[in-house]
Amino acid sequence: MKTMTCKELGGKCEQKLSADSWDEMVSVMTKHVMDKHPDVAQKMEEMHKQDPRKWSEETRPKWDAAPEL
Repeated sequence: MKTMTCKELGGKCEQKLSADSWDEMVSVMTKHVMDKHPDVAQKMEEMHKQDPRKWSEETRPKWDAAPEL
């Protein structure tokens, strides 16, 4: 399991989010952003429409570097 903050994943708060896999973290982050930061969710949706891989390409290396807990 790895833990990262919302901010580390491109959000705007220090809420810690945990997951066992990258795919699970994407789901956890998506839910968190939609629930807590609708403005960020809107920006992420727009970014996804322009380049579906951009967020993942920028953020996945941070996940890979995060320590296992």
